[in-house]
Amino acid sequence: MRIVASWANALPLLLPVIAVVPAVAPTPARAQTLDAPVRYDTDLPSVDFHGSRREAVLEALPDGALAIVFGAPRRNRSNDVWYEYRQSSDLLYLTGSHEPGSVLLLAPGGMDVDGRRVRELLFVPPRDPDQEVWLGRRFGAERAMAVLGIDLAVDATRFAEVAGPLLSELHVFHLPLPDAVPGGSLLHGQLTVFSELVTTDVGDDPPGPDASRLRAILDDLRTVKTDEELQLLRRAIDITAEAHRAVMQELEPGWHEYEIEALVEYTFKRRGAEHAGFPSIVGSGENSVILHYETNRRRVEAGDVVVIDIGAELHGYAADLTRTLPADGRFSAEQRAVYELVYRAQEAGIDAARAGNPFSAPHSAARGVLAEGLSALGLIDGPDDEAGLRRFFMHGTSHYLGLDVHDVGSRGPLRPGAVLTVEPGVYIPAADDIEPRWWNIGVRIEDDILVTEDAPVVLSAGVPRQVDAVETLMRQRPGR
Repeated sequence: MRIVASWANALPLLLPVIAVVPAVAPTPARAQTLDAPVRYDTDLPSVDFHGSRREAVLEALPDGALAIVFGAPRRNRSNDVWYEYRQSSDLLYLTGSHEPGSVLLLAPGGMDVDGRRVRELLFVPPRDPDQEVWLGRRFGAERAMAVLGIDLAVDATRFAEVAGPLLSELHVFHLPLPDAVPGGSLLHGQLTVFSELVTTDVGDDPPGPDASRLRAILDDLRTVKTDEELQLLRRAIDITAEAHRAVMQELEPGWHEYEIEALVEYTFKRRGAEHAGFPSIVGSGENSVILHYETNRRRVEAGDVVVIDIGAELHGYAADLTRTLPADGRFSAEQRAVYELVYRAQEAGIDAARAGNPFSAPHSAARGVLAEGLSALGLIDGPDDEAGLRRFFMHGTSHYLGLDVHDVGSRGPLRPGAVLTVEPGVYIPAADDIEPRWWNIGVRIEDDILVTEDAPVVLSAGVPRQVDAVETLMRQRPGR
């Protein structure tokens, strides 16, 4: 049951909250907030990992620079209900902090704060036992330094006092600023100070802020995953593969798309993933040809194919796997023909995901196979029919994977340690100029691929993708 309290005692610099406590909280509640942990997971990325990422940014910045990374805003769902908070991926990457209202400053030449010269400064929401009873425990400055390994942390309420002189004196590097920030929040106040002190005019003397170079530095760093990141990605992918296998062994006609979604996301949570990395896509029948279908309300019928595009997010790192299943365990002849074509295209794309190849190589390889195959099936007017191909295959084949499901990256030649998807698809809607036997066959197969010095590694090999293997696993349910 949700609790509602008066807004009268809200403090002006606190983040928007579901409810604000009365001015006086019971003494036992205050005591409970003092030493209890902020978080319980023991398998988060290490202090050394985040420290090495900050050091890499510092090394890439010029002398006299000040990099500033704001946290993500909270997002309102409706009235006094807020979406569950998700930190900015860049701030999470550099600090490990999940707290809204946090801001990171990095200065390779150092900055003087409170009588100390430091290169790293993190603003964190202040401790407040009354508020922590309602919203959960906060690090506070001292604990942030101890737990996160930051050079110096100070209360975020001091942002104007501490950051103001630094923003005025140093060459500022920043990322695109958050938008739709609720008024009255810590972040809103921080951005107000930033906009008052920092001009984006070109040709300033001293130079104005650089809004692109920091993005390029982080894109390059985040392209290649460290061993710690790969461990988390592998676990997120394994959890997602388990969810796919569960659906393969349970699905039957009569299920609703939301029941499939429920089984998937139950598996995510049961295995420790905090979130789905994106809204689960479960498209059956006529919905199988909608690329990002998210309604998930239709009843699955016998003879349908079902496209299931899902990804668990573990400690910020997201998987992204798609399988296409026959609702009753066996593909029709036409469904099998399309599935096998997409599988061959995916095999070609995976083989092209090699170090040194252009980022576009998997797409080019998969696209060539699809053009030939759709022509052979009589669905387009030959392999050079560009418009015909785009009609049935209208998206790219790959994106980077990491802290975002469509992760940032250099998009240059593929490098060992990069993780990307390979996900060709064919989507045939009902249309007057298409034979009805092909109608509503949507097939996408997506796997997560690690680029290495040698052959690509399919990180998601734990879930079948070859057509006979899919049908075999689906038949393992008793009664099939």
